[in-house]
Amino acid sequence: MGQMISRSDAETLIDEQVSKEIIQGAIKQSRAMQMFRRLPNMTSNKTKMRVLDALPLVYWQEADNARKKITKMAWDKKYITAEELAVIVPIPENVLDDADYDIWGEVRPRIEEAIGKKFDEAVFTGVDKPVGFRADLLTSILNVGATVTPDKSLYLSLDKAMAHVEESGYNVSGVVGGVGVKSAFRTMLDNNGQPIKGTEIDSLPKAYVDNGAWDKKIAQMIVGDFNQAVYAIRQDITFKVLDQAVIQDPATGDILYNLAQDDMVALRITMRLGWEIPNPINSLQPDEAVRFPFAAILPGEYEEQRVKVTFTVKDTETEPNPLKGAKINFNGLIKKTDEAGKAEFQANKNSSGLYRVTHEDMKRDVIGEIEIKEEAANQDVSISLKKNKIV
Repeated sequence: MGQMISRSDAETLIDEQVSKEIIQGAIKQSRAMQMFRRLPNMTSNKTKMRVLDALPLVYWQEADNARKKITKMAWDKKYITAEELAVIVPIPENVLDDADYDIWGEVRPRIEEAIGKKFDEAVFTGVDKPVGFRADLLTSILNVGATVTPDKSLYLSLDKAMAHVEESGYNVSGVVGGVGVKSAFRTMLDNNGQPIKGTEIDSLPKAYVDNGAWDKKIAQMIVGDFNQAVYAIRQDITFKVLDQAVIQDPATGDILYNLAQDDMVALRITMRLGWEIPNPINSLQPDEAVRFPFAAILPGEYEEQRVKVTFTVKDTETEPNPLKGAKINFNGLIKKTDEAGKAEFQANKNSSGLYRVTHEDMKRDVIGEIEIKEEAANQDVSISLKKNKIV
């Protein structure tokens, strides 16, 4: 049998140039990374962003010598958390016996495809979303009510979706959807029954998710200002050669490969990256509960696949009373509690979610995590607070 790839042999692959090749290839395979704005590489597992949260006010002066009023701007903090992606590529040893075989040229495209698809699934529809990621695009859109049910024509549906984005203070920069978007635009007619060639909608940049990450049963397409979605890479791609491992299907537990018995080795590659939507306040829409730079067109028959998560915040200074105005950040979605101390969100089943609760009378944030089971119905989260003190 030919010489196997050893750890020392693999060291030749672990260099900056190879890492850059993998990153660039993953970007090409991921529609999200193609359309989102890339930030500088992360230097740690979490990067904090300052996001404008309150606008300054100006006042008319009532007299020549009237005292000038003061105002302030406020910033809130959002984080990009780098989560780890891993892919294992099994390689038969008899393939390695051929010295002229470009094994790296064969393996690298599969790695890039796997990374691109996995990132797109988590970002667009929340499939297998890691706990540190914010809510996926579609769930975020549902939470702010920026969805459009199909109108009598796709042209009108797109116009309504674009209006959602524009009323939030953003300009639509593109459309993303499954491969069906190609046919939809080829056959689309305007309000007068004419081809849309040359119109604003026709000129929008389009991305077709053809890597298997799009589920047409839950959304036809998403429109939005894709410059407002950002991602960053924690540049520490690592490689490891396995030769004695057992590789299982994570869903079923079935053994897919027993490397020693099957005369195989496997190359394991990991990559860490994160993303966020800053969504800063603007003059057109100051309310973050409805402001969002994206909107979605739902399919003709839409079946809700998410559960309602209700946060109830109480002030226990004297006796339990609903606390109005507490800000709840759940998976990157922000809402304030109402008169009943409640704020409602939608979340994917079989997922984990991080939350942060703040209030002007609190000195520090309340941070927690909830887990939503596959069989979960609506879920309630109760939080009790005292002024400047967490109960």
